[in-house]
Amino acid sequence: MGGRQAGARVPFVAQMSEVECGPACLAMVLGAHRHRVPLRELRAEFGVSRDGASARRILEVARAHGLEARGLKVPPDALGAVRKPAIAHWDDHHFVVVEGVGRKGVRVLDPGEGRATVSPAEFRARSSGTLLEFAPGSSFIERRGPRDSWPLRLVRDMMRMAPRWAALAVLLSGVVQLLALGSAFLTKYGIDTLIGERAGTLSGLSLTIAGFVSVYALIGLGRAGALLVLQHRLDGALGDRFMTHLFRLPFGYFQARSSGDLLARLNSNTVIRDLLTSRMVTLVIDSVFVVGYLVLLCAVSPWYALLAAGLGAAQIAIVLATLRPANALAKRELSAEAATQSVAVDALRGAEFVKSAGLVGTVLDRWRGSLGDYLRAALRRRRLDALTDSLTLLLQVASPLVLLLLGVAQVRSGALTIGSMIALNAIAAGLLTPIAGLATSMRYLQTIGAHLERVHDVLDERPEVRRPGITAPAVVRGEIELRGVGFRYGQGPWILRGLTLRVPAGAKLAVVGASGSGKTTMIRLLAGLLRPTEGTVLLDGRPIEEYDVDSLRRRFGIVTQEPHVFGGTIGSNLRLGRGDLPDEALFEALGRAGLLPDVRRMPMGLETHVAEGGSALSGGQRQRLAIARALLADPALLVLDEATSHLDAVTEAEVAGELSALGCTRIVVAHRISTIMDADEIVVLDDGRFTERGGHDDLMLAGGRYAALVHRQLPASLRPS
Repeated sequence: MGGRQAGARVPFVAQMSEVECGPACLAMVLGAHRHRVPLRELRAEFGVSRDGASARRILEVARAHGLEARGLKVPPDALGAVRKPAIAHWDDHHFVVVEGVGRKGVRVLDPGEGRATVSPAEFRARSSGTLLEFAPGSSFIERRGPRDSWPLRLVRDMMRMAPRWAALAVLLSGVVQLLALGSAFLTKYGIDTLIGERAGTLSGLSLTIAGFVSVYALIGLGRAGALLVLQHRLDGALGDRFMTHLFRLPFGYFQARSSGDLLARLNSNTVIRDLLTSRMVTLVIDSVFVVGYLVLLCAVSPWYALLAAGLGAAQIAIVLATLRPANALAKRELSAEAATQSVAVDALRGAEFVKSAGLVGTVLDRWRGSLGDYLRAALRRRRLDALTDSLTLLLQVASPLVLLLLGVAQVRSGALTIGSMIALNAIAAGLLTPIAGLATSMRYLQTIGAHLERVHDVLDERPEVRRPGITAPAVVRGEIELRGVGFRYGQGPWILRGLTLRVPAGAKLAVVGASGSGKTTMIRLLAGLLRPTEGTVLLDGRPIEEYDVDSLRRRFGIVTQEPHVFGGTIGSNLRLGRGDLPDEALFEALGRAGLLPDVRRMPMGLETHVAEGGSALSGGQRQRLAIARALLADPALLVLDEATSHLDAVTEAEVAGELSALGCTRIVVAHRISTIMDADEIVVLDDGRFTERGGHDDLMLAGGRYAALVHRQLPASLRPS
């Protein structure tokens, strides 16, 4: 393979979800060849799905960016001959970047863990032997990355969300720093004038000090109040921005990320807010006052200025030397923390199953393993922090003593008075204090970069397409049509292909098929949660994309096999923010869903409290609650995806009778034949395609898959011989 081998250090790119190791690895390879591509851009090019990216897809996207790319089967002892950086298939389901081979082992960059050196034995054990090799091709061009730095984004966020309070906090912080100079000049006046020259009065100095302290206290109080209000405003603005954007993202984004991971990203907003209201304000003020103090020192004593600047530069140098490893360790810690949170959320949601199956020990072992990974990552980061803190503390203790030596020498030579020396020491300390603040802020900023990267991975994602000015019509008949619809995740295998059907308004369509045949995916396409890869979904003769997505979904009623129940009361689960719904409407919906007798037997009725997930309700009660909730929306289209599977035959028949009287279009996915026999049309979905369609009697006469399904559900005595 021609071309030069990348000699630059490979820039690390962390994966933002479990399925993004392929795009993250390619981003690192492209970056090593000075072709910077944001991960979100590569994610869109890959079409990353819930199944991740294949080696073939990595090669295809690499070639699209001008790289020559090929896959190799490489024995471990020939690794040194492969062009670097390369991508290795790792642990049977993962990809890592191979940066180089040295005396200590193989240098790899794991997008989920960070940079590491592994022994040849470990590399042989974890690698499948498949490597992807890259080199710049004839069409390859270098590309600079986006110049929009995240510190500037932080400042813009703060000024956009609370401009007045941010400006006031910065102004008052600056005044507080200016007033700090007053103590140095008052000290000089007291020593040189009152003591040395015996001029002035002690009462005058006392009044000046009292006034100075009062003004300082008032302005300090105002600054604290401004920061408090700023913090409050940013708390609301950051959280609202994140959640609003998150729920406008396509459904596929949630399929590729766990709830625990998204919760960790939400919590990162709190860390960012703390930075904005403390470190960012301090950073702006300290930067200004470092220059101001340095100019003042140069004007009074160049020697003091030179020494103080050198001591300050040493503090900055210590922090700069640890920035890169600190950032990598912070990313690794955040990733481990998110994984631990995901394990905990999964365990809590499945508490009933975990306890009933006797898996408490297994789940706790899994959680302890994840927690151990997080604690080890946190310990490594804290060790580096402790080393940096120790070195900077040493400088902070030594700096005043070194300045004192210079001052004493200048006083003994007659270049300074004692008062001037003390004042200069105070001013030099005033210079070193903001420098120390700058150094600390730089450390926090680098650590916070990992939080900001995870938050902006959400904020930079494109939301669902919304057509401005288009709303759902006042009347939706509920006619649904599929025209040549196909769907697949990214470049993966087709899940649905060539689906064409029309469901008239008010009709009932039944969908049957084996598990994995694509029934649930079809339902998600009808609801607009997923967009067809090919073909069109129409509602009342118009493509579904032409409707306002939120208004349209409010006219749909969708009930799944395991519906979600929110923490609260039965009434709040039915209303879901529609406080104007009277109790009579709730009782009517509960009656149609067959849950009203159960609710009436509960002592608190509609005010009965249910935990998140509805753990206090039976499976059948949760399903009927979800059906009642769907009916309250007066749906034009009602979709039932195994929505009565937990009901007994008698209750199911009663609910089906109530739903038949509604007159809305119904699409029913079910295995139980009694639920679908009366459908206007039945379609059999097999391997993503319609293989049979028609009424119950017609399909029975055809003797195909549907007939076989019916025969399996009949008692043996009733089966035809």
